[in-house]
Amino acid sequence: VCAVEAASIQLAARRPAAAFDLLDGIHTEERTGPAVAVRAALVRARAADAAGDRATARKLLAQALLDARREKLRRPFLDAGAWIRPHMATAPLHDLAAGWLTPVHPLRGVRPGPPPPPAPLVVVELSAREHDVLERVARMMSTEEIAADLCLSVNTVKTHLKSVYRKLAVNRRGEAVRRARDLRML
Repeated sequence: VCAVEAASIQLAARRPAAAFDLLDGIHTEERTGPAVAVRAALVRARAADAAGDRATARKLLAQALLDARREKLRRPFLDAGAWIRPHMATAPLHDLAAGWLTPVHPLRGVRPGPPPPPAPLVVVELSAREHDVLERVARMMSTEEIAADLCLSVNTVKTHLKSVYRKLAVNRRGEAVRRARDLRML
């Protein structure tokens, strides 16, 4: 992973030879997984694209897509940057990405763009104590401050927070506050 990141940095510094040397060292090791192989292929494709070799770039992208599809690895393509978009719009690559990397419209084939917004989730009612914790989160209080303010242990506050996140279908404090405000709970 470090070698791939270092190769990406070398490429950004316009030192493709150094980048290829780092990437060539990866293939000699047998411990690399599909995520490393996909990222390495993407760095090689970016180098080929920067050198103006579009055919090689697309060939490497196709191989990366095939390797990534088996494991449903999406993050490397999202992290690749804007250079990848024109290539992904071509028919062969677009078809390889259809259904698992890009959404498919049932009548018109592959539909570019972001996926449709998720359907609204049914939210379970918060308990009085969970609501108290959420109000203090909205006031930007730390977990320790909430615990002291409500005369609870820090672990109890954390348990209430986890329950709030689950009930609001979120993963972070800020998301919980926004969702609660959208639902007029705060």
